[in-house]
Amino acid sequence: MLEINKIYLGDSYELIKQLEDKSVDCIYTDVPYLYKQGGFGSSDLGKRQEKKRLELMNNNLENGIDYKIFDDFMRVMKKTNIFIWCSKLQLNDIMNYFIPKVENYELIVWCKSNPSPTTNNTWLPDLEYCLYFREKGVKLNDGYDLKSKWFTSPINKGDKDLYDHPTIKPLELVKRHLLHTTQENDVVLDTFLGSGTTAVACVETNRRYIGFEINPEYYQIAVDRLNGLSQQEKRDKQNGVMDIFDFMD
Repeated sequence: MLEINKIYLGDSYELIKQLEDKSVDCIYTDVPYLYKQGGFGSSDLGKRQEKKRLELMNNNLENGIDYKIFDDFMRVMKKTNIFIWCSKLQLNDIMNYFIPKVENYELIVWCKSNPSPTTNNTWLPDLEYCLYFREKGVKLNDGYDLKSKWFTSPINKGDKDLYDHPTIKPLELVKRHLLHTTQENDVVLDTFLGSGTTAVACVETNRRYIGFEINPEYYQIAVDRLNGLSQQEKRDKQNGVMDIFDFMD
């Protein structure tokens, strides 16, 4: 039996098997994205974009997920109440799985006001997609500011610098979603925790959490973050220690 208000280092496909049936009030997760290969061109900008894609590949974020985990999602939720951030290429598959099973669903978008430029006759990458599925009986809380299906902000460079994760989502947006769709002390599961945004949002909204992360580096970042330490602060402290040793030399 897994403990509440704890994050676990390991394979989510295996860890979720340890959760009891109908033990979770909400799932909020940013799944590994499915990307098309290449297509960035040979310009300096295109080369930088391709480098970013290769970095994502090295972090196992480009090949998507095994949709069989959705069966366990359905098993562990008391009632279907789930947010899934995904790439455009995954929208159809995810909707095809959940829509026959639930009464209500929404497409939520994060609109980036300063997306990176593109080449090769393409649209700007100024949207990220989140699918929300809700079973009848799941209460939505009131609040005009909580109900919008779109959120606009600059790209999350500040948080990326602080927590060293390439697809980190705005904390305020995650908190807004949880405030709208869950109640205080509800248990929220994130099977692909990344840098820990969902867990932090739960702490700040008086929800409980369980998180899984397979990457040891991101797991440690999430642990540090829950303990109030950003990666930038960690680097500053390490640099400070090095400066002391340099001074002693």
